[in-house]
Amino acid sequence: MKVAIVGATGPTGIHLAAELRKTPAAVRVVARGMDNLARLFPDAAVEKRPADILDADATLRAVEGCDLVYDCIGLPGDQMHLHPLTARNIAGALRHTNARCVQVSSYWAYYPQVRAEMNESHPRSGGPAWVRHRREAEDILCDAGAAILHLPDFYGPQVHVSTLQNALNEAAFGKTINWLGKADVQREYIYVPDAMRIAAAIGTRAEAFGTHWCLPGGGPLKGRQIAEIVGRHLGRPVKLRSVGMTMLRIVSLFNKDLRGLLQVVPDYMKSVRYDARKLQGLLGPPQMTSYDAGIGQTLAWIASGR
Repeated sequence: MKVAIVGATGPTGIHLAAELRKTPAAVRVVARGMDNLARLFPDAAVEKRPADILDADATLRAVEGCDLVYDCIGLPGDQMHLHPLTARNIAGALRHTNARCVQVSSYWAYYPQVRAEMNESHPRSGGPAWVRHRREAEDILCDAGAAILHLPDFYGPQVHVSTLQNALNEAAFGKTINWLGKADVQREYIYVPDAMRIAAAIGTRAEAFGTHWCLPGGGPLKGRQIAEIVGRHLGRPVKLRSVGMTMLRIVSLFNKDLRGLLQVVPDYMKSVRYDARKLQGLLGPPQMTSYDAGIGQTLAWIASGR
């Protein structure tokens, strides 16, 4: 089987490629820049193909000859409106090639969160622009027969931006952790290699396609617990400061990226747990990396400066 990973130079694409290299599948990695592809995937056995997925013809050429396509595209905030376009181009390529697709997405399409427990039956309606763009992209690919994976906020090596990753970066560089919301609110996070191990397994199951799959986190975790875990690994106390909407709005006046993120911040301040019973029925109970191990490995990666 030949597998293409579109958006391969992001953290999910990098870890997915590593996971697929453990299988007999031939792996093709696709992204806009050949330089990044060559740097991140030096193994000659990994086929590297530069392409702009905003171009329909380039998208078709990029995935032609592949049996399975993973959409790992994660666009920056100022390009979030382009997710439906990339989804349409991938869907068009799927129809030409008869390939199957797995889209690696987030829980944003289920925002605004109205229940503490998230699963495939949670409402998917309303929400701000970023949420609607993500949801539209998912619907386009699901209509084309793709399996849609909903990942919790993730962290780990190669991750550069997420709520937990930001906290680990701040602590690693001796700063106080700026935590969204109250420090005792319980949320769940997923170690990105775990997420991509699940993604690789889903791609092998014919019954997984054409529907949505909620992935679990590593269990409930409070901001205070994160500071304690990080402190143990760093061998020093780590301070944590709760940041509310008022402070974020003030800071966003001087930070363009934060202004866009404010759309979804209220949902990042709510307690959440992820019900992955549907996924467990497909793959069995998942083996998840503990927060202690995952945070330790992530801090080691940050310290390496890679």
